[in-house]
Amino acid sequence: MLDKNEVLKNDFEDSIEKSLRSLGYLFPSTDDEVEVFERENKIENTPSYFSTALELVSKSKRLNICKKVNMEINSSAENLARAARKGNDISEDVLKKMKLDRNAAENDEK
Repeated sequence: MLDKNEVLKNDFEDSIEKSLRSLGYLFPSTDDEVEVFERENKIENTPSYFSTALELVSKSKRLNICKKVNMEINSSAENLARAARKGNDISEDVLKKMKLDRNAAENDEK
């Protein structure tokens, strides 16, 4: 059973929703609400001098934001990498390949 506060809360929420919907701040969510909206509001065609959404977007300024993430290598990750190499250092060939891959990745981001 609902207590008095719960009933008041539900009534308040219902009245707020009805008010917002009647002022056009909430979209109709059921078929019946759409029918009522269309019956009570005059639907007009968009004037020809209004831009379409595609035209507005095509004129907008696009920013290419390239975020570089600085990751700190913690000691446990480095220890795992060393374990994968069985304690050996990284060979010159592998270092060269790593640098080439890194440069390629950084240039692709730009």
